[in-house]
Amino acid sequence: MDDKIKKIEKYAEFFDRRYRQKKILNLLIGAMIIVMCIFALVYMANLDREGLLMLRWMTVDGTLFTLILTLLFFIVNIVELHKNTEMTRRAVYISRLSSAVAESVIIIVVLISQLPVFPMHMHIARPDMFFMHIAIPILVIASFTMNDSPLGRLSRKETFYGTSFVTFYAVIILSLIGSGVIKREYIPYGFLDFKAMTIPAIIATVVAFYVMGYALSAGLSEMNRKLYWRWFRPGK
Repeated sequence: MDDKIKKIEKYAEFFDRRYRQKKILNLLIGAMIIVMCIFALVYMANLDREGLLMLRWMTVDGTLFTLILTLLFFIVNIVELHKNTEMTRRAVYISRLSSAVAESVIIIVVLISQLPVFPMHMHIARPDMFFMHIAIPILVIASFTMNDSPLGRLSRKETFYGTSFVTFYAVIILSLIGSGVIKREYIPYGFLDFKAMTIPAIIATVVAFYVMGYALSAGLSEMNRKLYWRWFRPGK
């Protein structure tokens, strides 16, 4: 009986150590993401000097979205490590999932745009573009799927919350267009030129983006659920 208790205590210590290691690793990656986001946004603002017009780009808004959520996540993780407890776990998890969905959309669009069938390719050579289009998405997706403590299978409602970047971008771009900050010639994507679209086409575009976001949200949360526990196998 004593041997069984010792084994349980030993495994509990092992589990706690690995859990804290994951927290610390996530803090380090989070710090890198924050630095990259700030650098990319400041670099682009200073180089292009477009002011609010730079917010028309999905990748810029995705980077801003990730910066905000990563700052919140970073602060919460520091408090949790200090107090050795978890706080607002569900809200933090959903926010991290939303950020991972946003960065997945960015890297998918960027990689597809590199195909020779498209006349225009998203830049990845400039430092800010490389961070926004490649480095930050990879770090966010990898750190979420492998390091964030999963909640188990998410409900449909929770999975839908993972699409919040779609709403975030829609609010920003529609506000800019509606206020006249963005003139028609500066609308970045054809699917946002509503004057040239029929009502059914607009509805189909909105539905398509939410469906894509929902599919990514479900897929990423499932990857996280399966990959996270690999770290806790004894002998690793």
